[in-house]
Amino acid sequence: MRLPFAIATFLVSLCGCGSEEATPIAPLDPHPDIFVVVMDTVRADKLSIYGYDKPTSPQLDAVAAAGITFDDVTAPSSWTWPSHASLFTGVDPWIHGAHCSSTTEGVGADEGHMGLLPMRSDLPTIAERFRDQGYRTVSLASNRFLDPKLGLTRGFEVAEVVQDNVLSDRVSEILNDGDERPVFMFVNLLIAHAPWEVSPAPWSQRHKERLSNPDLAPEWSHDFLMKESAGIDLYEVPEGAKSNGFRMLQSDQLSIPESDMEMVEDLYTGGLVAADYLLNRMLSHWTAKKPEGVVAITSDHGEYLGEHGLWEHGKTVYPQVLKVPLLIAAPGRLPAKKRVRTPVQMHDLHDTLIDLAGIDGPTERSLVPITEGKPRSGPILAKAWASAAWKNEVGGRFAHDWTLYRDDRYALVSASDGTRQLFNMKYDPRMVRDVAAEKPDKLKELSDKSDAAFPEHQSASSQIEVSDDVIEDLKALGYIDR
Repeated sequence: MRLPFAIATFLVSLCGCGSEEATPIAPLDPHPDIFVVVMDTVRADKLSIYGYDKPTSPQLDAVAAAGITFDDVTAPSSWTWPSHASLFTGVDPWIHGAHCSSTTEGVGADEGHMGLLPMRSDLPTIAERFRDQGYRTVSLASNRFLDPKLGLTRGFEVAEVVQDNVLSDRVSEILNDGDERPVFMFVNLLIAHAPWEVSPAPWSQRHKERLSNPDLAPEWSHDFLMKESAGIDLYEVPEGAKSNGFRMLQSDQLSIPESDMEMVEDLYTGGLVAADYLLNRMLSHWTAKKPEGVVAITSDHGEYLGEHGLWEHGKTVYPQVLKVPLLIAAPGRLPAKKRVRTPVQMHDLHDTLIDLAGIDGPTERSLVPITEGKPRSGPILAKAWASAAWKNEVGGRFAHDWTLYRDDRYALVSASDGTRQLFNMKYDPRMVRDVAAEKPDKLKELSDKSDAAFPEHQSASSQIEVSDDVIEDLKALGYIDR
């Protein structure tokens, strides 16, 4: 999708961004309107608000000026399905059950899918909590995992799957349809997800001619050149091959030369600018209608671009797929222009929003006390599950489940085959140097804690009904082989 914009010229400021403490001029509404955006597949370290050297996030910069930026945020898993279920329920993926299977269980296991397992039906969702308080609950998503047929959007009065370029219009239409109830609105914005199309960002545009002409394109890319626009689609399965481009990369059937790695990153980060621009359009409508509303922006996971010898997302638990943005602007409720360094989890946002709305119930994982300087209790945890497709086709490290257990400065990465890696996050936040052999006592301490930290809940149901059109969309996203 082509987007007509100029980099770093668009932004929407939110109420209260001009002072360190937002001071309300009238009593705060006890039921604030709330707008939550998940910018799908956005890793924090490629955003200018988190220090990236290109202006990939001017709109997020404006949100940061109006509220709080959390510098160290870990998603509970490394792909859409489990991370969204955690955001909606406030619990970890091994508790809510919505992840993948390496057995014959789950949707699409016979078709090369990762075996989709359902979210537990006995857990209340955040949409149900807000609905029961008189809120209008709305979900607008461009990712088909948020299709209401699949169950994650339980409790949303409106739950639609639409194209990225339609989202802002739908936000405007819903906000202006005359319904006066407070609104809890959730949006999933998919445009940063592969395939990687050349975007209007200048560093992405410089590759347009090369990727529009097979005679100029690098040889490795020929089977993956997009047909309707310039770009690369590594979800394509080349003629005569059994695997798509990402699986070919992971099984050494395909390699990208170092000379083209910058181009790949340019395509990905150009997609981040496109996502930021669409966020701008939605926030323009939101702030015009709800200037005192709460705005929260995050992501469900990041994306490997060759780090650790990995590509795409969803299979392991290193920072490139787990470190995500989190910004909250709540005029009159939270300070502006503040950065929080305390490590937190993305799905702590669940309790935070309930806390900000004054809804009764447990909010022990609310980030509001963290913004006031209080510590966060408990470790940072994440898990990625092996899928039957990757286990059988690629094997190796993709045949195992992976967990992250982080306590204080050290992080332990464990695989279900017994592999352990220990990293000092203070000096090695990208997890490059394994210090397990140098720190046997710390390795033993965290291994014991990690082994007890991931109790698996078995869902009462192991099947989800999925229509043919949803299957086709999941194929386009690489979750089912074409």
